[in-house]
Amino acid sequence: MIPTLDRHLLVQFLRNAALVTVATVIVFVVLDVLLGFQLLTRPAPSPWTKIELFACRIPGLLNFAIPVAAIVAVLATVAPMLRRGEFTALGAAGITLRRSTRTLLLASLAAGIIDVVIADVATPPATAQALALQDLLEGQNREGRVWRGDDGTTWFASGARLVGVEHPELTQVVAANADAMVIADRVLWDGTAWTMPAGCSVLHVGGGGQRLDRQPPGAMPTGIDLGLDPGLLYRRLLPRYTMTSTQLLARAEHADLVTVWTRLSRVFAPMLATMAALAVFVRFGNRDRVAIATIEAVAASLLPTVLLSLGGVAADTTPGPPVVTVTIGVLIAATPALWLWLRWRL
Repeated sequence: MIPTLDRHLLVQFLRNAALVTVATVIVFVVLDVLLGFQLLTRPAPSPWTKIELFACRIPGLLNFAIPVAAIVAVLATVAPMLRRGEFTALGAAGITLRRSTRTLLLASLAAGIIDVVIADVATPPATAQALALQDLLEGQNREGRVWRGDDGTTWFASGARLVGVEHPELTQVVAANADAMVIADRVLWDGTAWTMPAGCSVLHVGGGGQRLDRQPPGAMPTGIDLGLDPGLLYRRLLPRYTMTSTQLLARAEHADLVTVWTRLSRVFAPMLATMAALAVFVRFGNRDRVAIATIEAVAASLLPTVLLSLGGVAADTTPGPPVVTVTIGVLIAATPALWLWLRWRL
């Protein structure tokens, strides 16, 4: 059974968090519509296309709104208690500050979990769909891709149709390594290997000179190999921010693992920010200066959030397992929040 104090704080937190989240999303959707108003005037296959475009951006907005709403909800919940002296009364009854606000801490952790679930499950596919719909309305093509093969060959394709088609293909392809550069109009998957049905041009750059050859239709030139079937190549070409953690782990490249662990570390952001904000805000001297105390609390909550972000940046530029670097970043971000929390006095 939930104690009365915990139940009261939880209800107030949920109400305030819901109001702030909804208000934040509505404001940003309106701004998004106004800034992208030109998209509303373009022809579309269906009137629902434009509605779907802006709806697909909502999960990304929630990833911004939920952590912010958690901090605002915590401060909005404890501000009336601070003004009415309730924390002093609770202390006189033997209920410490940390005990009286533990529900808010757990609620902030729950907000972080919800934020990460949305960021991992809903936001990536919704963002990919939003980009596709925007390209459809603007008549653009963003299919150009550059990647590096396992053999060191650098590839470029202006178009890639790899899934959901009978014959996967790449169009307007350029591949280059230390010995040669290959230019082909099409690279086609025949079910077992990649072929060039229209042939290709090969510029040889080794051996102290340059030589341009024209290869007939057929197999890939010697020394140039994609090395991936259409499914594996498709996963490699997807932008990281449009992939779930499961897809990123399937590719298992360093940058993909950094994205996964950085995304997971966001679980702790609202809780650490709440610890810092409460320790700065709930003080007896702030009863008559709530506005200034709010600014100070928000500033304090930004410190662990910034440190968490820097941990992700460090993991992207540091060799070795990203989980180690991200974990160190979480511990560093937790240090000032824990210091403020443990030294917290009314």
